[in-house]
Amino acid sequence: MRVTFIGCPFRTSYGHYIDALRRTLQTHYGESVEWIASNCGCGDPVERERLFEAEPSAYFEMAHVSGYESQTAWKRWLRRNARNLSYQVRARRYARLAGGSDVMHLQQTLNAYGSMVAFHWLKRRSSAVKVITVHELDAHQMRFPHLNALYNHADALIVHSSELRDRLIEHGVQINKVHVLPYGTDVPADPDDRERAGIVFYGGHHLLSGKGLDTLLHAAQLLRQTLGERAPLITVHGHYGTETPPEALELAKQFGVADRLVWRNQIADTQIAPLYRSATLAVLPYTGGAAGLPACAAAANGLPVIATRRAGIADQLGECAVWIEPNRPEQLAGAITQLLGDPAARGDLARRAYARATQQLSWPVIAGRTVELYRDALRARWAQSP
Repeated sequence: MRVTFIGCPFRTSYGHYIDALRRTLQTHYGESVEWIASNCGCGDPVERERLFEAEPSAYFEMAHVSGYESQTAWKRWLRRNARNLSYQVRARRYARLAGGSDVMHLQQTLNAYGSMVAFHWLKRRSSAVKVITVHELDAHQMRFPHLNALYNHADALIVHSSELRDRLIEHGVQINKVHVLPYGTDVPADPDDRERAGIVFYGGHHLLSGKGLDTLLHAAQLLRQTLGERAPLITVHGHYGTETPPEALELAKQFGVADRLVWRNQIADTQIAPLYRSATLAVLPYTGGAAGLPACAAAANGLPVIATRRAGIADQLGECAVWIEPNRPEQLAGAITQLLGDPAARGDLARRAYARATQQLSWPVIAGRTVELYRDALRARWAQSP
């Protein structure tokens, strides 16, 4: 079976996902997997400097028309149409470069891999099976929700959360098309029992959007008031770049906890597991976005998690976490204090999360379920052939 991925090649959580899944499909299942990519248009440092997660099989550059909306009607009309046309051209080029594949698998994120490209791509006729992993919804498809019915042209959709699956079904996507698969992670042979200290927080691709950073910093302020200098240090990392956003530094100052934060920012993928194996807790007070990477990494490395049930975290961890409500810093501070003072509860969470990672979240398990989706879709195609 020849599989071609289409998706972001840069050092983001998306690039990490594509590369890990690709490598696992090749090494564990013997599938031939190529990777087609282009510049995405996000404008982040990883794109500007062309910092690839791994070298794509084919890569091309195109001018990108941003989503800026002019206040002048004719300029707004012109930009929208130019943007739509450029995405149509990208979709055509992706399809052409993936020609001859048995399975074309688009990793939908934003911009050059967003919904406009996905829908243009789906409307193109092809003998290949078309699969889309919808990592997140973009502004265009949320503004025009009826367009999501175009996903029914796909052979299968993969999402990382039940919440997103239900939303797509509500917008007209056939229920049998949508499959919930966890994000995936490397699982070490056994969770480390080394000395642990502090809290780790993952800021995603956009640190100040949907991650609950303000809630975390407010909770840190409350912890400082009750614990003083015994309040834990909080290490922040993410795929938002190598420099700490000035707005985040200012927010930490406003809450009076700047000295309790360690800004690791974007670290190498190989450094994530050691970081999680050295922390006492992971805290994910997300209100939106996608948190599959940190949730799975925490489980695999025996790190207890305090989180909301948003951003797919509940789908990754089941009941192997302490759950809080979004935007509740007092509740978060209380949960942190309670777990810090209860080693037995932390140990129980860590063991159960590690077992879940081994059984349900490891890359071989995720790749195996993905292969089954491919094969089911291929069998359905063959059954429809005259």
